[in-house]
Amino acid sequence: MSARTEHWNRRRALERQLHDGPALRIAALTLRLGLLAEKAGGDLQPDIEDLQTQLHLALGELRAIAEQIYPPLLHTAGLGPAVVELAGQLRISVRVDAPPARFDPAAEGVAYYAVREVLERLPPTTRTVDITVRRAAGGLTLDVTGPGAGDEGAIRVRIPCG
Repeated sequence: MSARTEHWNRRRALERQLHDGPALRIAALTLRLGLLAEKAGGDLQPDIEDLQTQLHLALGELRAIAEQIYPPLLHTAGLGPAVVELAGQLRISVRVDAPPARFDPAAEGVAYYAVREVLERLPPTTRTVDITVRRAAGGLTLDVTGPGAGDEGAIRVRIPCG
């Protein structure tokens, strides 16, 4: 296993630890507080609801951090769906043309974060971007085209696999 693949495996493991440990514990505490609120009623109700709200906020922050480390959708569904989800969060319409076959996890991770950086740096007026992912000799080629995607409206990234 290459050092690059090991790096992405560690990122994925860390994301899973955050999701399976603290995130699930916070979700369980939120549910337990809801049950406690039903039992207690009365004067404690507003305080318990405030605690639930704070736990929901903490859970959202924790999930956002975990997704920064390694997006779960990238692992489960691949580069195309993960990029579409990312674009939706950034309120940019993205057309993704990617083969259904999966790439090396390290290559998918590098490609995802390359696309993310490009999308985050687009001018605020950019509304539509096309992303094409192609299998290339020894890796993948990633093309981002559209208004604002570089000086000539296109960015090409080659990412080795394996």
